[in-house]
Amino acid sequence: MADFDSLTWALEAWFACPLCDLPEALRQRVQQEFFPMPWDQLSADQRRSVALQLDYQHDPATEQDQKFWWDFFERVGGLKKQVAEWEAVATPTAAELAKKEGRLAELNQELTRMEAQQRAARGDYVPERPHSKRQDKPHVDPNPTARYIPYPKAMQQLVQRLGASPEELAAWIFMGPEHGGIAAYVSANELDSPPRFAYAYFVGTSDYIAPLMGCWFKADDVEQFVPADRYIVGAALIERWNKRPGLRAEAFIHAKIAESRLMDIHPIYGGTRGTFSEQSDWPGLDSGLFPLAHVLQIEAEDFDTAIETDSFAKAAEVAPIVTQEEAVEVGSPEWRKQNAKAAADVLHDRPGGSRDKQRQIREIWATGKYSSRDLCAEQECAELNMSISVARRALRNTPDPSRC
Repeated sequence: MADFDSLTWALEAWFACPLCDLPEALRQRVQQEFFPMPWDQLSADQRRSVALQLDYQHDPATEQDQKFWWDFFERVGGLKKQVAEWEAVATPTAAELAKKEGRLAELNQELTRMEAQQRAARGDYVPERPHSKRQDKPHVDPNPTARYIPYPKAMQQLVQRLGASPEELAAWIFMGPEHGGIAAYVSANELDSPPRFAYAYFVGTSDYIAPLMGCWFKADDVEQFVPADRYIVGAALIERWNKRPGLRAEAFIHAKIAESRLMDIHPIYGGTRGTFSEQSDWPGLDSGLFPLAHVLQIEAEDFDTAIETDSFAKAAEVAPIVTQEEAVEVGSPEWRKQNAKAAADVLHDRPGGSRDKQRQIREIWATGKYSSRDLCAEQECAELNMSISVARRALRNTPDPSRC
């Protein structure tokens, strides 16, 4: 680390200046390291982006991270190759077709998870700040556009307003504001425009709570945040379902994941061994995070009655459940069923939800583009982020295109 001289920090106060205004030594360094990109033809943001990329490539602290992403994209390429090979496999018998569909579903699900993990990593590298003060820097008046608060304050507000847990916050950060979550930042006490926090830099540990200790959040984001989903930790879900007579919770969770009815996420790895059973070094179900709406719908559909729990109250915070006309006794089995169904409907009926995807693939089939439902499911499932088995079920009993 002693030999690494960050270009980003060397240029910290000079990104908005023309090349001719830079000190001689810094100007020569820019001309050499930025070549062939001309400094004066780039915006200040583009100059900072180039400097960060150059630092990332040369910083010894990123060697492990660079190896991770090299291996990551090698694996993505390998998975896509396997998908292409399996899609080309002939299936003259029903058993061979089932085997093909099962393997393609596994491969596409893993690709989906890896794509989510890639989206969560958004150029959040920050080189270590040099200890010495640099000389000859022009004075720059900070003009912050947002007020940031540290993790303890943000967590306190989310607990008071939403009854949130640190594990839920980790899930919301992993999903990001693009998918109903929230953004976290690093070094907000040092930088006017702090970089986005990403879990991708913590591969090697399954502890997704510890990295939150250094996170900062936009105060307005925390005050206005309404989560799209609530989450339950795997350990709590296992304990919850083990209370059901005759139910083996972990085996049941594995079964629901296989049926594409339950999604397991892990902020650092993307998923758990519940989905990626071949990854022996990945986290187990107990540390995974599961959408509460999935859990409630499974309980409403697979159990005689939903288990009494305060998580129904949490679900109600996301969406009002029972109308005045449909009001039933609070706490009764019927009330719990209505809460479970309504909470699940919030998740599945929104754009991109499971019902929206079913509607889309049925509309595609109705166009007459495909000669069979199986072919339609195979060709369109990846684009709609569905497993082949779920896509095929969505097309069952649909009218032939000629009858639509």
